[in-house]
Amino acid sequence: MAPHPTCAQPGMRECVTALPKQLLSPPYELRTEMNWIDFSGTANPLGTPPSFIRAMEDALAAGELNYPPDREAHALRGALARKFGLSADSFLAGSTVGDMVRAVAQTYQPCTVGVAVPGPAEYALAAGNAGHRVVEIAGPGGFVVPDPATAERCGIRFDAAVLANPGYPTSRLLPEPTLRAYLDACSWVVVDERSIELTLGGESMVGLVPEHRNLVVVRSFCEPFAMPGIPVSYCIAHPDTIAQIARFYDSSGVPMFAEVLGELSLSETEHLERTREFLDSEIPWLQCMLNLVPGIDIFPAEANYVMCSFDGGPELSLGVRSVDELTARLHLAGFIVRRLDGTPGLEDGRYFCVAVRTREDNEKLIAALREIVAGC
Repeated sequence: MAPHPTCAQPGMRECVTALPKQLLSPPYELRTEMNWIDFSGTANPLGTPPSFIRAMEDALAAGELNYPPDREAHALRGALARKFGLSADSFLAGSTVGDMVRAVAQTYQPCTVGVAVPGPAEYALAAGNAGHRVVEIAGPGGFVVPDPATAERCGIRFDAAVLANPGYPTSRLLPEPTLRAYLDACSWVVVDERSIELTLGGESMVGLVPEHRNLVVVRSFCEPFAMPGIPVSYCIAHPDTIAQIARFYDSSGVPMFAEVLGELSLSETEHLERTREFLDSEIPWLQCMLNLVPGIDIFPAEANYVMCSFDGGPELSLGVRSVDELTARLHLAGFIVRRLDGTPGLEDGRYFCVAVRTREDNEKLIAALREIVAGC
């Protein structure tokens, strides 16, 4: 949680944005004994590819922890170059997506940066902590990112932008014409594509990189390969842009496993294909089943998570009255969903997000929701 302003010591600056409530992971020794089903994360519901696990085990057994990682991430960048058909100089490796957004933000002179909301607080933190003024880009209706002209008519003006494809928690894809409008209007644009492989036919914006030096696409292994505990992320941009970012980037956060998993990211196409086939049917199914639960309204999802709102008003005579009660009862029943209180661009107390898991897990969640809402 963000520190309370009155607790700040003299000379300390205020936090750029208030952080949302964080789901705290229990200690390792407890996780192995717990039977909660976690719907709060956005990682691949089919899990980590066995080849990734074996490769990491082999690296540990071979004593790779005795050596510092390759800060230039030559192996990973070479593999990514072959995957995307770009030069190795088009990539910059790091740990988390937030790390990569910060790397971009600190490269440019302070300006006004528009951040698409609803969205993760890390975007505003990355831009604000780099000295930029942050404004929120919210659509005039619904949760679709407006084009720059529409935003300006609503009084929102900015020089650069941080967007997402798909957005979290809205689960909506970014249309290419909208991004092109931002590229024409902004000095630089970051697009977070950490979950692009886990969408309903979502198209990556990497193909626009060669013709737009002001575009930086951020990708990650965490979501598509279900490894948030070992973050490996990277920027994709024009080589000249990457070279400029690298001048200001402290690459000490590049993990050792970036070297180990680089080549495997090319060969694990079958795992991602099976995931896409599964999500093509499971995302619509979960949306439908959630929407049938009294009191729950869902927002159209194009990625492997569904944003929901809950209204347990007295006229419905439900077993719970609020999102607080609903999520607390789910927790007691062994399910974790992500409350969205504190998420920039969302009203507190109404929204939560449910990730797509296996059909068996999804059916268990729906059954629990129905029982809780029915007051059983």
